[in-house]
Amino acid sequence: MSERYAPAARNLITIVGAALALFSFILIVFLLLIQFLGVRITPYIGILTFLALPILLVIGLLLIPLGIFWTRMQRRRRGIVSVAEALPLFPVLDLNVPRQQQTFALFAVATVFILALLGTVSYQSTEFMDSVTFCGQTCHTVMKPEYTAYLRSPHARVPCTSCHIGPGASWFVKSKLSGTYQIIATLFNTYPHPIPVPIKDLRPARETCEKCHWPEKFYSDKMMVFNRYASDEKNTEQKIFLLVKTGGGNERTGVSMGIHWHMNIRNEIRYIATDPERQNIPWVQVKSPNGEITEYMSTASPLTPQQIQAAEKRDMDCMDCHNRPTHIFYPPGRAVDDALGAKRIDVSLPYIKKKAVEALTTPYSTTEQAMEGIARAIDSYYKTSYPDIYAAKGKAIQTAITSLQQIYRENVFPSMKVTWDTYWDNIGHVDSPGCFRCHDGKHRSADGRIIRLECNICHSIPMAASSSSTALLTPQTLPPEPPSHKSPEWILKHGKEERTTCGACHAPSFCANTICHGRNWLEEASGHPQKQ
Repeated sequence: MSERYAPAARNLITIVGAALALFSFILIVFLLLIQFLGVRITPYIGILTFLALPILLVIGLLLIPLGIFWTRMQRRRRGIVSVAEALPLFPVLDLNVPRQQQTFALFAVATVFILALLGTVSYQSTEFMDSVTFCGQTCHTVMKPEYTAYLRSPHARVPCTSCHIGPGASWFVKSKLSGTYQIIATLFNTYPHPIPVPIKDLRPARETCEKCHWPEKFYSDKMMVFNRYASDEKNTEQKIFLLVKTGGGNERTGVSMGIHWHMNIRNEIRYIATDPERQNIPWVQVKSPNGEITEYMSTASPLTPQQIQAAEKRDMDCMDCHNRPTHIFYPPGRAVDDALGAKRIDVSLPYIKKKAVEALTTPYSTTEQAMEGIARAIDSYYKTSYPDIYAAKGKAIQTAITSLQQIYRENVFPSMKVTWDTYWDNIGHVDSPGCFRCHDGKHRSADGRIIRLECNICHSIPMAASSSSTALLTPQTLPPEPPSHKSPEWILKHGKEERTTCGACHAPSFCANTICHGRNWLEEASGHPQKQ
């Protein structure tokens, strides 16, 4: 007579698995219902709904048969022949038995329902992991600087994955593998402070940026107007007018000059950077449409043939100039100018431009300390130096303080060691080397040609005007460029002579004035200038 045993499903592993699966199943259905009803979920609820609970559900479902199999195997190992014969290792399905028919039907219905639920959750989990909420808010401390800048950028309606991943399965898989490492680094607090840039192995811009920004359509000129305020008592306003020669185009349009001459439509440009930030570029190679290859070497920091051979050579694309198209951190002077121009700060407050920049650039250990320090600096200055204005314009002073605190919160993040000069923006050359990384008058080819330096390759000569005269300034009424700047002799001369300043022809004050640079041109062309 064989021993009697309880059903194999009555074991601790199976019971725990069933409880875990049931618990996860109920919570997933509940949270999906909440989302279906339009309730906004937080990033952490999203992680629970689309990542954590589905994993627990699958684990619970796997534990159920695992427990049954383990129990059957242990009973067989007891060596009782009659028990081994009565209790086979795997269950026997006989649909002629009514009880087994009912069990099988219940199992089939439950399987279909669970698979449908897991399919829905899997699809939504993929969408959730590709969402801006997941990218920007899940790892709050790590991504706070970049997410804050993203929200006020021109790309605020473009999902992060459109640029960082793009279409296709291969890059999706690469991004998730990279994301796994990032999650581990976040959990163990081993991520760098600040996050280093540029991002290694970023997908080429041709496969992301150029899906929306069609390079062949980049041509003609663009009128730019900049509001600037002096650091004097009256915060004197000055408007800078600049005609930017966008350039670009292709053989069909017949336009291939200007800034977007660098695009790889008609020209192929490669370079070597000797620093991780790609700010020091001693070697540049240009391949023209007819196949001619020209190499330019910096006379200030030349490389040996062995170094050139061993170095990584990068194909120039959009991101080499537009390196901060979305995550933009503004220099304090520019941020204050924008606030003054938008009337968020009262321009009639004496020395507000100067004192605002001083308050913003004072070192602070925490954001809370910065909020207190900015408020104290502005409030005490007007209270002490301009008591009459302090009494008459108390509200305007408090509004200015609030605006400055907001500027600080949007650009400086002490917890991630992100401050005003952490990230360089390579558009232009006023607040960072930018164009001067190559166009510094020092990159010479073997036949004596030099990468040109002069201003009007990319834009017209800047013109400053007061508020009263701005209505007369248009692209047509800007002062014309000197005829000498258009002559073949002048272009040839500037392409053969090594220069680091326009002061050889123009008075030095012409370039190093408050309109454009306000600092020594040579310092800007040869290294990182001090941001203002």
